[in-house]
Amino acid sequence: MTGSARPTVRRAMELVAAGAAEALEGRGLNTSYRVAGPGGGTLSVKVHCAERSSDTEFRRIRCVDAALRGAAWYPPVVDMGFHTVERPRLVVVRPYVPGEPSDDARRQIAQVVEVLAELAVRAGGVSAGEELVGDYASPWMSGAERERALVDPLLTGEWRGLARALDDHLGGLRAGAARLTRPDALVIHHGDLHGRNLIHGGPRPLTVIDWDEAGLSRRPADAGKALWLSCRLGRGDFLLDPWALRRFLTHLRTRLRVPYASACDLARLGALWFLPRHGHVTLLGRRDASLGPWYLGWVSRFWDRYRRNMDLLAGTAAALGA
Repeated sequence: MTGSARPTVRRAMELVAAGAAEALEGRGLNTSYRVAGPGGGTLSVKVHCAERSSDTEFRRIRCVDAALRGAAWYPPVVDMGFHTVERPRLVVVRPYVPGEPSDDARRQIAQVVEVLAELAVRAGGVSAGEELVGDYASPWMSGAERERALVDPLLTGEWRGLARALDDHLGGLRAGAARLTRPDALVIHHGDLHGRNLIHGGPRPLTVIDWDEAGLSRRPADAGKALWLSCRLGRGDFLLDPWALRRFLTHLRTRLRVPYASACDLARLGALWFLPRHGHVTLLGRRDASLGPWYLGWVSRFWDRYRRNMDLLAGTAAALGA
């Protein structure tokens, strides 16, 4: 992008097409690149999959960007638009953030909760239509029977345990999420607060990256998901660490005033993210045939440990609240 004072989607995609961009590792539906920007800077280019590139996604990311500009941990949008080859794809260009991701988010629990608190505060000035409000729980809250029926053909053979987990827990998860839903409250929703999206060791103490799923929510969906992803013993392992869990719940109560009595409902809300959806598994398979089975195995490990973890959580919350 030499010769231009302002990086643009068009110029970024020209570099990608020319093979002058470094593809970044990831197992999600979208594709990330690192490219050289004008003046010697480095840029992150996120190319959204065609199936999830829409005007609604564009407006959702733009709304969040306007609300979060100036936050110490937020990399703002430099340019955003649609790039068309075969099908339009939403492309978002941001500053590339150097540093190291955290494979163990237990070390960043206090920082994660501070981010959650600021996301809630900054939503205060946001005015947005209902089409921009939604999170990972929304499909299960509005259409559980449909989602269950769609995914059923995938849950055969070695994945029958996932079908049982759906049938055993879905009602309780939805009830917990409903108790935490506030029709008159709005929070900014990152969508994927886990260690690999927490960058440290760069020019800032902490930078939160990967705003693909950013939007608005009427539930503490980020906090519910972060409970599972910040308090586990390690990446790829879903056994909760008792020390990390106590720390997370304590910080959450102090900064967001989430009562200990709501901890189990918060975990139920977060657990909805680990229920497989037909659309997600199918799109992963289209990107790479190995990703569908990898994902189903990954969420299966979560559900294998779910009851044990919920027992630990209930005991921890009760002890903290005593």
